[in-house]
Amino acid sequence: MSSALESIPPVTRKETLGAIVRQELRSALMAGHFQPGEKLTIRAVANALAVSITPAREAFYNLVAEGILQSGANGTIYVPKLQEAHIRELSLIRIRLEELASREALPNLGSKGIDKLSNLHDRLLELDAAKTTTKVIKLNWRFYFGIYEAVEMPMLQRIIETCWLKMGSYLNVIYPDYGKTGMDKDSRARILDALKTNDPDTSETPFVWISNRRAIS
Repeated sequence: MSSALESIPPVTRKETLGAIVRQELRSALMAGHFQPGEKLTIRAVANALAVSITPAREAFYNLVAEGILQSGANGTIYVPKLQEAHIRELSLIRIRLEELASREALPNLGSKGIDKLSNLHDRLLELDAAKTTTKVIKLNWRFYFGIYEAVEMPMLQRIIETCWLKMGSYLNVIYPDYGKTGMDKDSRARILDALKTNDPDTSETPFVWISNRRAIS
């Protein structure tokens, strides 16, 4: 090989369109954009994301294989409906892991990271007062993932993400009532206080409240 070729860095392969579509769907699921039991079609997703059928199909197959979406007997893809026991199990797992994530994230967040979370919380209060539920749910997701992303533990992040992916659709179900309780605001405020005082014990979160709602099973 010539010295000229040796000086050229290797080509790095970018994400495929299928991987990009998969990530967009994951983000939408975690942000509560879909309803439990909602049917999804490959063509609708392809049209929404301005891609061909192939990457949309690839994304669907991957999410079904992960157990995030389900496939019916006729090939229909839909957002799973969860039984009460499953909700409670996922809630308990997520809560315990979130406690660990908060502790591990604290050294990496620093004052700037905590200030960013505080600004998100303030913005959420404004959106909540304006009753913009969809935006509140999406920004609330960003608040919690602002903590998770500061954790240098990829496996922990993936497990927590799985809990959000499987339960995110229920945020649409419970938020109108949950929002009225003020628990979301109180939870974020307590988490911020815990981080600021170097005592990151998490408090009740949307999924704790979900786990106590027997009516949604």
